[in-house]
Amino acid sequence: MKESCKSIYRICRDRAGLTQEAAAPKLGVSVRALGNYEAYSLEVGKNMPPEDVVLCMAKVYGTPWLPLLHLKENTLIGKAIFPDVELTNLPLAFLKFQAEIGDIQPLESEMRKVILDNRIDEHELETSEIFIKELMEGIMSGWSLIFSAIEKRPLLEQRSQAFTLVR
Repeated sequence: MKESCKSIYRICRDRAGLTQEAAAPKLGVSVRALGNYEAYSLEVGKNMPPEDVVLCMAKVYGTPWLPLLHLKENTLIGKAIFPDVELTNLPLAFLKFQAEIGDIQPLESEMRKVILDNRIDEHELETSEIFIKELMEGIMSGWSLIFSAIEKRPLLEQRSQAFTLVR
């Protein structure tokens, strides 16, 4: 099966090198429940894994980005807040992050003037909106870079990092 056709839960389990039979007891669920979670899609709307199981999957599979992808793919709020967070190849993630930071830097001096009085006045709204938009893009590309970098580490390091990022 192509990885693009698999669910995020199965992709993470496969990357961890676990079968459903091996993963289910570590997650505290039945093999059948895990299979149902892995078959979940927003369109079907049944058997979405509960948040505590998703957090456990992130720890067991060494994939700290899984909860974020879970929100992004399975909730309207996640889709709205995290539209541009993606797990991508590391050099591309780094270059995108650098580009986004480069977009923020020229706006810093203008934003400093806006926030110096601890409020944003009517005539400063456009400047603050542009800055916030660029900052959000920088943050999203930063998350993509973090997750892409963690994914490239050896599996044991991923698991220990997962425990510090996902609690």
